[in-house]
Amino acid sequence: MAEVVGDAPALIQGRGVGDRVKIEAGNFFESVPAGGDAYLLSHIIHGWSEAECLTILANCLHAMNSGSRLLIIEMVLPSGDAPHPGKMLDIIMLAIPGGQERTESEYRTPLDRAGFRLARVVPTESAVSIVEAFPT
Repeated sequence: MAEVVGDAPALIQGRGVGDRVKIEAGNFFESVPAGGDAYLLSHIIHGWSEAECLTILANCLHAMNSGSRLLIIEMVLPSGDAPHPGKMLDIIMLAIPGGQERTESEYRTPLDRAGFRLARVVPTESAVSIVEAFPT
């Protein structure tokens, strides 16, 4: 949305990547800009219901080329009882906005339903991981 990306052009230019990044305001429940190489959803999917997630993912898929990739940056919960900061966030997301944190296997279901293939989950030095998916 316009209020979210208002400060982005100066930041992008300041980092020296203005010639490689295009910023567009919009509403991902309506459409997503077409033709990108990569679609990045950072801390987005966990905040919405399953139906809303499917709408966002479907709009991404509709905009993507066959070689495009989807990158979801979220806390990916470990299976079982292992401690993880995302488990507390999961409770908050369920209670307040109606979203949820997911395990790798729990990401497969909405991705499959939306027409994606989960390729891999890449852990990072932080609590978040990168879920990489491609159109099927």
